[in-house]
Amino acid sequence: MRVLMAEDDIPSREVLQLNLDAWGYEPVVCKNGAEAWEAFQRPDAPQLAVLDWMMPELSGVEVCERVRGLRQGRFAYIILLTAKSQREDLLKGLEAGADDYVTKPFDRQELRARIRVGARVVGLQNKLREAEQLRVLAETAGAAAHEINQPLTVLMGKLELLLERMSQESDHREVIRSVYGSAERIADIVKNMSEMRAYVTKPYVEGLDIVDFNASADKE
Repeated sequence: MRVLMAEDDIPSREVLQLNLDAWGYEPVVCKNGAEAWEAFQRPDAPQLAVLDWMMPELSGVEVCERVRGLRQGRFAYIILLTAKSQREDLLKGLEAGADDYVTKPFDRQELRARIRVGARVVGLQNKLREAEQLRVLAETAGAAAHEINQPLTVLMGKLELLLERMSQESDHREVIRSVYGSAERIADIVKNMSEMRAYVTKPYVEGLDIVDFNASADKE
């Protein structure tokens, strides 16, 4: 998991980065609050962050406030590193949007444990978001399938009737069969839409993916 870390003090930043590496995380290193804020605005911003409270340009608390105003529907778990120990100061950090804090100089095992908690929370939030995406998509696909099925059934019935009544020698039989085959393909897609079990996408054009209804229906 990628972890955004922001620390202006060089020795502290190096220690934090070494620890994150040792614990199996991928640190995204920022040297101050302004860099952290810039990193948070990127589409691929990490969802877990460790920010120093006191930093030039923007403090960790100010970054928290901006992030909470920015991330509409996108979850980020933020841990503040702080030398402050007064209850009022810690409450200020939490009210600004921090999820947790660790006092400096930090205990290595305590920080590791708190980062693990953050990683679990991020994982649970992502699962909840995926479940909600699937629920909304399944409801939408189910409604669309229901609306398409009725006129599609009528269309296929009319085509079958035309083929029954049409002379075997008619030049139009192949055209009708081709249209009927396309209608059958639509019927298969509609069936898959109504049987969605997972949220699966596939590339459509550059920068845009679309739902793969075949894979969504097949995947358990």
